[in-house]
Amino acid sequence: MKLVTQVFFASIDQRSERAGGESACTALVAVIADWFHRNQRMMPIKSQFDSLIRQGSLEWRNLCENRAYQEHFPDKHFDLETVLGAKKIGPISVVPSKSFIGFFHPDSSSGFDFLRGAMSFDSIWDEISRRSEECSSDGRPLLYIVSWNDHFFVLKVEHDAYYILDTLGERLYEGCQQAYILKFDDSTSIHKVPSDSKTVNGEATAVGNSGAGNLNQEKEGNLVCRGKESCKEYIKSFLAAIPIRELQADINQGRVSSTPLHHRLQIEFHYTESSDELSLSNLSSPPNAVPELSWPIEPAVAFTSTPAVLVA
Repeated sequence: MKLVTQVFFASIDQRSERAGGESACTALVAVIADWFHRNQRMMPIKSQFDSLIRQGSLEWRNLCENRAYQEHFPDKHFDLETVLGAKKIGPISVVPSKSFIGFFHPDSSSGFDFLRGAMSFDSIWDEISRRSEECSSDGRPLLYIVSWNDHFFVLKVEHDAYYILDTLGERLYEGCQQAYILKFDDSTSIHKVPSDSKTVNGEATAVGNSGAGNLNQEKEGNLVCRGKESCKEYIKSFLAAIPIRELQADINQGRVSSTPLHHRLQIEFHYTESSDELSLSNLSSPPNAVPELSWPIEPAVAFTSTPAVLVA
């Protein structure tokens, strides 16, 4: 499949030498979520995005020096509760009553009887989509920290768009070394391409905020979906498809994994709120108190073309 959408890149990602945050994704999403709570109607420019990556990586390195954390997390992959409990990143918290824990349900039901009755990713997304329609009432976006496959990223939900912010470039395409923001709106589309198509990382399919490029139907392939709800298909067909296929292969061949089966299918959407007084005052301000800002907030010359991300 091929994703055609708007993308905004940082100069670095968490593994960059300038960041030094090899396993810092948990601290990074907390820092980014805190920034969004303090800047409700804004998106970071490149220099701010870079700064957030360096800041989150520094917080992670500081946590790594704590002996108690070293014993509990020898791999330095801290859980979200530990990072937020450190109280060094910002006054943000997770609201369990507005959060979701569910599972991807593989196409084959063989070996997955334990998922019967469990909340599915599709059900979670239906609820998030419903909540997105309510965002227009006060203009306040919804912020989720998403946990999937031993990695964290941020999902920002607005009435007319979804944004995925990921600090690990490799999650977008192989060889990518820049953190990125994907915007899913009316201009977004996902296409099914022939299985013999060659992947060319960096192929330009959209530029800046001008929307998708004018590709012909032969290059695009068959349209799978269009619009902001393509975000759901992206998570299922790009982020989750390969790990789920690997899991199915392990089960079919009788291979035993050290990771519990349900953990490999589990996805968590942690709804975040801020108790910061500045954030609360921003929420109480009238809509015209903050100017309407375009996305991303940076001159057009700084935009980078969207890569054609293919999943076989």
